[in-house]
Amino acid sequence: MAPRTRNLASDPDRPSFLEELYQGRFRWDLIHPFPEQRPEDRERGDAAVAAVGALLRERIDPDEVDADGALPDGFLAELAERGYLRLQAGSDVGGHGLSSYNTFRVIEEAASRCFPVAVLLGIENALGAGAFLPVLPPGPLADRVRAHVLAGGLSGSADTEPEGAANQGRATTATVVEDGAAYLLNGRKVQVVNAPAGGLFSVTASVRDPDGTERNRLFFVDADTPGVRRTGPQELMGMRGLPFGGLDLDDVRVPAELALAEPDPEHTSRLTPAVSLLVVRGRLYIIAAPSLATAKLCLSWARDFTARRSVDGRGLGEYEEIRRRLAESQAEIFALESTARWSLLGEDNDTGVNLKFEQNASKNICSVLGWRVAERTLSMLGGAGYETARSKRDRQAPPHAVERAFRDVRGLRITGGVDFLLDHWSASRTLLSYYYPEPDHAAELAAEQAPPPVGFGDDHALSARNLAHLAFVREQVHRFGRDCLELTRRHPDRAGLAARQRLMILLNRTATELLTMSLTLARAASPGTSGDQEVQDLADVYCTGARARLAALRHERAQEEEEGGEGAGDASAAVDRLSAAVSNHHPNTTGTTGAVR
Repeated sequence: MAPRTRNLASDPDRPSFLEELYQGRFRWDLIHPFPEQRPEDRERGDAAVAAVGALLRERIDPDEVDADGALPDGFLAELAERGYLRLQAGSDVGGHGLSSYNTFRVIEEAASRCFPVAVLLGIENALGAGAFLPVLPPGPLADRVRAHVLAGGLSGSADTEPEGAANQGRATTATVVEDGAAYLLNGRKVQVVNAPAGGLFSVTASVRDPDGTERNRLFFVDADTPGVRRTGPQELMGMRGLPFGGLDLDDVRVPAELALAEPDPEHTSRLTPAVSLLVVRGRLYIIAAPSLATAKLCLSWARDFTARRSVDGRGLGEYEEIRRRLAESQAEIFALESTARWSLLGEDNDTGVNLKFEQNASKNICSVLGWRVAERTLSMLGGAGYETARSKRDRQAPPHAVERAFRDVRGLRITGGVDFLLDHWSASRTLLSYYYPEPDHAAELAAEQAPPPVGFGDDHALSARNLAHLAFVREQVHRFGRDCLELTRRHPDRAGLAARQRLMILLNRTATELLTMSLTLARAASPGTSGDQEVQDLADVYCTGARARLAALRHERAQEEEEGGEGAGDASAAVDRLSAAVSNHHPNTTGTTGAVR
């Protein structure tokens, strides 16, 4: 049952659970038994986590960092000196040689102490110059990057432009000069981490070939090259203290040997294949680890608040809705952690499974789950949640930084791609690829009942309720594949169907809900959880909520698929009319839409 190679993430030799799910196949054998961290690797990670935690407790006051919008003087240099900017790199460049999951754990620990430090560590270890060393062939570029890493220099990724980050091409241009010996870069980059102090930046730019074809290339640019001007700093709603700024490039000469060589000369998409691989895994460091840490903090603050407060003589924890909200947060943390563990431990343990699809999906899964926990916590604490930690400390109340966590974690839903746009891209570019042309297993999908489960036996520890959830997921995965088949049969024009953005978003959200349920159940089914009622309850609570969300997604999708008549046809027309009305009005006038300003 090897997957058909339909897109860049496919690997005919390594099956993927999510890729199979996209095709309506539930491959329990690919996620169970759930991977566990090896004891010796866990010990190495424990030591690294403890060291980073001790450093941050000694050097960082997160309230001061948030208030000042800056990290302490010399702290970035200290991170570099201790090798924390190259957690996975080898000792030959001063790195720690950590596994993917231990790198995640270190960044999670950092986020529990100071959110902007964690994001900085995530970006350096995911997209910084040192992260490229494993994909660079021997030569001048590898030598330049290695020298930068050995010197402990800061780096950054300069991709986003004032025009936005969603364009496939780049407004920044790279013109071939000196008979191909160099390029001249011109353009502007914004929202660049370490722009104020970094020394070496990876810069995306559009190169126009002699035949007129434009393609993206990645260039490594020294910040002190003539024509480079730093701009900013840029101030963010959250993550205050993260050094953000921009780069202006004016006829910046970059030697050809400092352009990342691409094996595919026909490549024209926004991100090069080598960068895409780093980005996909790197999102777990930059986004999932801080999301998990923040969610855990919020849960601890909510529990503390609940234990201290009472309403009308009853302890807050005695109220049904409070208990439910605490349980939902705990269950969502379990699901978030399960997604991250699967996406990284499978890689560390070399399970033979292709994890690119799950790593890509984890961005939205983890950032949305982290945000839901933070938002729920803010509501539970009410005014005490909205109040800043500094204000609470001044009045001698527990200084839980819910307000700051709320700001910080919300940014992760737009970091690395806005969540709803990623949903659309994943469905239109990946999911649909399995249905154009029609798949070989169309007859299997057309059947009302799902085929028998693959790899499911008695080697599990699931409760009766979770077994029922598992049966539900298996049936829903099959139904999802059948729905996709019927939908694409009704819409033979793939481009036309892909253009229906709302429908694509709903399809992808359905797939990721099913994925998260599956991974949560697989972790709960691990032999090591036998008899652990708390684990079974966590999976049960999460899956119960997910089933309600899936029902809502199916209802909305059914409405969206209608063409004309009642439901989405009329609603879509109303949306179009309102959109046209808004675009035709001056921003300072209201007309008949005065309530929408």
